[in-house]
Amino acid sequence: MKTLFLSDLDGTLIGHDLTVPPDSAAGIHAAIARGDGFSAATARTPATVSKILAPIRGMLPAIVMNGAGIFDFEKEEYLCLRTLSLQKEREVREILDSLGINAFLYTVKGGHIDVYYREPELLSQQMFRIARTGSPYKTFVEGDAPDSAQRIFFCVIDSADRTARLAERLPAVSGVRFYRYQDVHDPENWYVELYDEGASKAAGVQFLRERYGFDRVVAFGDNVNDLPLFEAADEGYAVANAVEALKKAATGVLEEADIGAVGRFIGRYGG
Repeated sequence: MKTLFLSDLDGTLIGHDLTVPPDSAAGIHAAIARGDGFSAATARTPATVSKILAPIRGMLPAIVMNGAGIFDFEKEEYLCLRTLSLQKEREVREILDSLGINAFLYTVKGGHIDVYYREPELLSQQMFRIARTGSPYKTFVEGDAPDSAQRIFFCVIDSADRTARLAERLPAVSGVRFYRYQDVHDPENWYVELYDEGASKAAGVQFLRERYGFDRVVAFGDNVNDLPLFEAADEGYAVANAVEALKKAATGVLEEADIGAVGRFIGRYGG
């Protein structure tokens, strides 16, 4: 039986150093060697995923930006892309402006990502931008996106209280999907990410399952944006530090409380 293993990255497969531990990589390579598949299902963009997972040889296209895209790293192109309409962007902007909240708007042109933002920024937003500046695959642009841009998603980084107020208002926008969650690296920061309703890790699972003919999908995650991933997979395993909502939805919980647990589990799966 051919199995596809799909793992979230931050807090699941990688820790604060943003690297895959050697024992975890060894387990993943063992699965690929026996004929199974491996890839990521992450909120991150291809620009950072390619760097983080560079040590993994033979990886399949990844579910990126919470399912808004499927990216083939060998061909350096999107196999699938789900975009936000200009009208939906304007409706979301009205809410953001009314609350005085800044957001990063991710857009795609070819294989390149342009991220539009407005000053002033909070320190957390500045650090987010600085850490991601300099990639050949991504450019941060101050100002509003042109109407011709392919809009992918909004990313808000702010306090617990302000993101909670935003989350209360967003259901008024039809045809979108959003997630609010705490930063696994800095608990003072909260994220709200908003996509077209057709963008989800579940949709990405279905795309990869059908394209490559996998009999089974086994998924791994730690946060609420992994719930759609678990729903679409045959088995879903939460890591030890996962939020309770995901643990309740999981097939099982990996009790080994270190960042190498997922790769080791994959390596010995079915053995």
